[in-house]
Amino acid sequence: MKKSLYIFTVLVSLLFLGWGAVGHRIINRKFGLSFPQVMNPLYWYVDSMAVHASDADNRKNQDPTESPRHFIDIDIYPEFLANGRIPQTLDSLYALHGQSFVTTNGTVPFAIIAYTDSVKKYFQLRDWRNAMLRAADVGHYVADAHQPLHDTRYYDGWSTFSDGIHSRYETGMITRDTAYIQYSGQNVTYISDINNYAFNMVYSTFPYVDSVYRADSIAHTIAGNNNSTQYYQEFWNRAGNYTINLFRLASYQIACLVYTAWVNAGSPLPTGISNEGNIAGEYKLYQNYPNPFNPKTNIKYQLTKNSNVLLNVYDINGREIQTLVNNRQASGEHEYSFDASGLSSGIYFYRLSVDNMLVDVKKMILTK
Repeated sequence: MKKSLYIFTVLVSLLFLGWGAVGHRIINRKFGLSFPQVMNPLYWYVDSMAVHASDADNRKNQDPTESPRHFIDIDIYPEFLANGRIPQTLDSLYALHGQSFVTTNGTVPFAIIAYTDSVKKYFQLRDWRNAMLRAADVGHYVADAHQPLHDTRYYDGWSTFSDGIHSRYETGMITRDTAYIQYSGQNVTYISDINNYAFNMVYSTFPYVDSVYRADSIAHTIAGNNNSTQYYQEFWNRAGNYTINLFRLASYQIACLVYTAWVNAGSPLPTGISNEGNIAGEYKLYQNYPNPFNPKTNIKYQLTKNSNVLLNVYDINGREIQTLVNNRQASGEHEYSFDASGLSSGIYFYRLSVDNMLVDVKKMILTK
């Protein structure tokens, strides 16, 4: 009996795999399209997060608490049906509906919030691998939040006619039409309110539920079945455009969350290694002074030998806004006076690279 129950549990968990292994891999890899320049020493995350894109699904068979992190039946909440939103803390939801109800109906926004915080903590520890693994999990949960059928109680059909739509949409159609899933990235944005950011993913994706059902119904009517080449072609013709957009949004928002976790961790980066030892031990980038500043500040750094120096400034969204130094300089201490008269108040970063190897990145605050 126990063995039969285990097999049933495995089969059910395999049925609901977000976008399927193929979709999750695409979304996690394409988060690199929006990877901020200031984090380039961690660009290896792009391939690694793609490799680990389905780790969260693979944990379902060993961890009974994992499955609820992959969905939320948002339309089972009367508050959502009335106002289009629900209380956005677990304590509030538990108080209103009970912990069992909340867990049974999924907690994907809370998983996004919690795992983003975990990425930040591993960044603070400079534990690059575990930060990457948690970022891969963030990517998985963000992708699930952008799968419309993971945001509804009607996740696998609301009539006999539509039974099995979940697998047809996220796995059958996506695997067949992978080549059509092409999109570009955009500059990341620092997220000041991660809670709202995570819940808005669900709120904005939910309206596509009806669209998916409509596309499936029309494709079934035209093809006369729901498993032929013609069926999937008709399904893609009607669902392809918004599906690509959901993939694009998921990849972009993963980049924003990982970047925000990095900023909140103090913007740490691994330094380059030379044949003579750790480059961070040979060169030094000092904290700017004054800091905060308005509108000028001094940036000082030390070179232990003649070197090619690159000193750049980035804004809070990771965009390079100015190159301060880009030439060969003699050993010793150097100082640059940075004038931010043309910039608005906010957080900025300055990054020092020597002989194509990163020395350090530091944060500065402009107040006007």
